[in-house]
Amino acid sequence: MENFINSLQKRLMPFAEKLSNNNFLSALGRTFQLLLPVIIIGSFACLGAFLDIPFWQSFVTSTGLQPIFMNIQSVTLSMIALYVIIFFSYEYGQKIGVNPVSAAIVSLIAFMLITPTEIYTNIPMQWLGYPGLFCALIIGGVVPKFMKYMYDKKIYVRMPAGVPKIIEDAFASLVPAIVVTILSITLAKLLTLTTFGNLHNVIYTLIQTPLQGFGLSLPAYLTMQVICTLLMFCGIHGNTVFSLFTPLTMAASAENLAALQAGQPLPNIITSSFSVLCQPGGIGCTFGLAFLLTFLAKSERLKTLGKMSIVPAIFGINEPLIFGIPILLNPLLFIPYVLSPIVCTVLSYISIATGITPHLTGVEVNWTMPQFVSGFIAQGWQTTVLQIVNVALTTLIWYPFFRIVDRQITAEEKSSVSKAAA
Repeated sequence: MENFINSLQKRLMPFAEKLSNNNFLSALGRTFQLLLPVIIIGSFACLGAFLDIPFWQSFVTSTGLQPIFMNIQSVTLSMIALYVIIFFSYEYGQKIGVNPVSAAIVSLIAFMLITPTEIYTNIPMQWLGYPGLFCALIIGGVVPKFMKYMYDKKIYVRMPAGVPKIIEDAFASLVPAIVVTILSITLAKLLTLTTFGNLHNVIYTLIQTPLQGFGLSLPAYLTMQVICTLLMFCGIHGNTVFSLFTPLTMAASAENLAALQAGQPLPNIITSSFSVLCQPGGIGCTFGLAFLLTFLAKSERLKTLGKMSIVPAIFGINEPLIFGIPILLNPLLFIPYVLSPIVCTVLSYISIATGITPHLTGVEVNWTMPQFVSGFIAQGWQTTVLQIVNVALTTLIWYPFFRIVDRQITAEEKSSVSKAAA
């Protein structure tokens, strides 16, 4: 097992370093972290407007709250691509050494130029929401990179020494902005001559829809969970891998919310909030382990660690356990640490697919939301019950390995006491 762990670390470290050093993925993860307030406010507003409970619908209709909720949702989730193009191009420009404000402004210009509009009248909301998300990500990546290329080739207006920095940056972005504008207009015009009509439709049809179909499948999502767990076992946080799936799961959440709003069956099993079922207590499903340490450990060190870690585990934070036992690179704990998320992910998927548990509504639930409360917000009491089942199963998986470690550390403590007494 130790040879296997060493081999695993040797192979994962280069992969993890490449992921963590990738500017695009790093900017992507940062973007959705910054947009979390927008996403959460919008999803709760949608739920508040269309929650299918008779007394609640009667309340929001009679009080006039429903149109207020709908308006909040329309300027948050329904315009998510607009927020993404600004934040992502800003973050990515900053990563690659382009003035981030210039990158954000030029990217926004390009995005709006390729978006179909009724001149002086209307901008269709369709492409400002989740259907335009991938287009926003592509433009937000291509435009700053193109600006960087032009700067490197000295294709920009250079100002004399002594000119304020803000003026220098503004004129430096002028030529790239003009070129991007011409290219955007030309591309938009050419695509109107095709059956697609616009770039949004091209990306949504050829990239976003097929990618979402694959990425939201059980094998793909399970692979992502396993990779994240393996990386964490080696001491590397798997946030970068999660960020790859964030656009897919967010789009799936939007589809479920739209279906909820229309009173139709919810189409997607895996949404952003599906993650609250997969890793109870943090990566590796360590909530049950924290419970075992607190109430069943013979070792004083482990019992103390359990008392310190059980409250953070309720909120999905398990670093005290990762580094305190430690779980990190511990061959004895590798099997339960990797097996537990697999069991939770597969069981949760099957439970929803077979109708035992209803589909998640699409409400965005922050990963720090307390255990069991997060399930109730994501769907209702049935999902909370599923979370309880997952915690019970993972506690059973952890139990025999916990006993082994507890006996070892207890023996070490007794030996230390004996030596001290001698």
